[in-house]
Amino acid sequence: MTKFKKIKNIAFDAMFLALIFVFAYVPYLGYITIGPLAFTTMHILVLLGAIFFGAKRGALYGFFFGVSSLLVALQYPGTLNYFCLNPFISIVPRVLFGLIAGLVFDALRKNCTQKVFNIVSIPLCGVFTLLHTILYFVFFYVFGVRDVFGITTLLGVGDLITSMNESYGSLLGFIGSFMSLGCVCEIAAAIVIIGAIYLPVSKYLGLGKVLTDEDKVKSKKGNVAFNITLVVTFFALLCVIILSMAV
Repeated sequence: MTKFKKIKNIAFDAMFLALIFVFAYVPYLGYITIGPLAFTTMHILVLLGAIFFGAKRGALYGFFFGVSSLLVALQYPGTLNYFCLNPFISIVPRVLFGLIAGLVFDALRKNCTQKVFNIVSIPLCGVFTLLHTILYFVFFYVFGVRDVFGITTLLGVGDLITSMNESYGSLLGFIGSFMSLGCVCEIAAAIVIIGAIYLPVSKYLGLGKVLTDEDKVKSKKGNVAFNITLVVTFFALLCVIILSMAV
């Protein structure tokens, strides 16, 4: 990697980090709170990072997203956002979301023409938004409601489940009804906004374009350790989730 490319990558990382925290702390921009629940537009920034720069940046911006949700959770002690004090709820699913999106975009970039990539990638952003919602609530259930590692109880958030069950009857049913509505809005926002940003930026700045034959050869080198780490991480998380649901 040339010195110029390293500087450019640092500049993009700084820009995305700044945007994520601006979105996080400007009211009703990144986190939109309605009653005890919140919807988000932060996933759009992670998807933009994944579609422009691939898996590693997708995971990195997903990590930034998770850290911001953990910090913002401190402002909402009486809502479900407060469960995001647990990093297995706030950070891990967001990292996986960005990583998976980036891996799929990387695979498409290696095997598609630019026209096909442009057509397929925008609707995929809607699919990945749904994936983000599913991942978040699976981790919320396993590490929040079931609290398999006891972290939520250790952080003093466990009593919130009892109080919300008493207030809303079925907590999971209540969350599910809001999740379906919020997810539709988040999917629509991702498709419209990312489509409006990606296509002109890709055309005029060359970000996120499909790989040339020379780039494809280079991309095959040096990825063995990264891929092994991914497989081990996914396997470990899958085992934890399956065991917790089986108990």
